[in-house]
Amino acid sequence: MKKSIGILLLGIVLLLAACSTPSGSEEKAETKTTLKLDKKDVIAGVNDIFTVTGKTTPSASVSIDDVTVTADKQGDFELSHVYESDKSYKVLATKKGLEESSATINVTQPVAIKEKKQELEVTAKQEALNKIKTAAKPNAAKIPYNVLNQDPNKFAHQPYYLKGQVTDSGATTLLRVNMTQDGDSWKNPVTVIYAGTTTAVKNDIIEVYGTVYGIYAYDTTGGNTVTMPGITASIITVLK
Repeated sequence: MKKSIGILLLGIVLLLAACSTPSGSEEKAETKTTLKLDKKDVIAGVNDIFTVTGKTTPSASVSIDDVTVTADKQGDFELSHVYESDKSYKVLATKKGLEESSATINVTQPVAIKEKKQELEVTAKQEALNKIKTAAKPNAAKIPYNVLNQDPNKFAHQPYYLKGQVTDSGATTLLRVNMTQDGDSWKNPVTVIYAGTTTAVKNDIIEVYGTVYGIYAYDTTGGNTVTMPGITASIITVLK
């Protein structure tokens, strides 16, 4: 009888030991970074910046393009990026020794913000033009052609004004202009560089508000190089 009880107790002990032995399905170590975003639809503000927040593997690097931040010890992160247009961006989480993880966010900018930006841009452009116009004539009076022509680079980016006759125009908006009236003719050539469009053609009298470009050089058909002062135009008005 005692022998049977002993065998029974030994069986129970072996059974309990077997139940407590780890199985082959024990939890494996992480091999990949985690990445969970708070939002996948993100709004860009009027300053053209959007921000992505979320959670990843602690101390992992989180990046969009070439902008990277490091998550804190709890894995929380906040990453700000420049808004380029309404499109998708790839968010990447990496950590040494682990496989990277990625997620996609959709970034948009509300119409109201875009309209506000356009309004601010128009206002800023007009203020810049007004500043140039205010300073152009007084500055041009201080820098007559003979002074400007001696060293145009010395006056680069300074506001400037001229009134002259168009002598030639190029395929792009490059106008050769004689800026000094001498009786019925005009003399003292400059090149006017304009990023916009103008109706000005040869022999037109124009008024130009802009800034000094510096020395402008071009090659003639004969192979010679001609230099003259260049004026970057902000406003061109055809007078006649």
